[in-house]
Amino acid sequence: MTALAPISTKDRILDAAELLFANDGFEATSLRAITAEAGVNLASVNYHFQSKDALLHAVVARRAGPINQRRIEALQQLEEKLRNEPIPIDELLEAFFRPVTECNVLVPRMMVRFHYLEARETFRAIYETHFKPVANRFAPALRKALPHLKPEEAFLRMQFTMGAFAQLAAGSGTMEVVSEGRMHAPTREEALRQLIQFTAAGFRAPSLGAGL
Repeated sequence: MTALAPISTKDRILDAAELLFANDGFEATSLRAITAEAGVNLASVNYHFQSKDALLHAVVARRAGPINQRRIEALQQLEEKLRNEPIPIDELLEAFFRPVTECNVLVPRMMVRFHYLEARETFRAIYETHFKPVANRFAPALRKALPHLKPEEAFLRMQFTMGAFAQLAAGSGTMEVVSEGRMHAPTREEALRQLIQFTAAGFRAPSLGAGL
């Protein structure tokens, strides 16, 4: 049996930071906590990342890069298959969300925390660097799929969709608690299918017209 290669100091720091950022948040996690979790000294963090902000970006980039690459590849495949035709909204949602649900369980939790619980400037920095390019790539396809909606309506419905996804990603077991044990949480695959069916129907609903 081939022995596994030891985890590098840099990866130990990234793993520890990812765990703590996902569970406790960026603002609440100190470099001291990260070094303790990783079993390294502060000099190692400074050597590899220079600052806590740089460490945050490295943690996100390590996960967001592959996720966003898979999103873009899925979108490109749909565009090539349908050529100039609009991509059905449920297929767009599948391309956008599936890569997140299929990754390390900490990643969706960390993304939800950054999106909803962290300081605005922390989220802004993460979004602008790691997620805005892929959002801009999907935006034309989303508008083409939803010609009946004004841009403001499509944007707001996407925010509602992100909120529904946050519930899926959090994986907190609320279904069991609220139902007093009569219902059990679905698998990630089942939950994703339900999410897409539910939110696609919301996108397809008629425009409220002058409401916005």
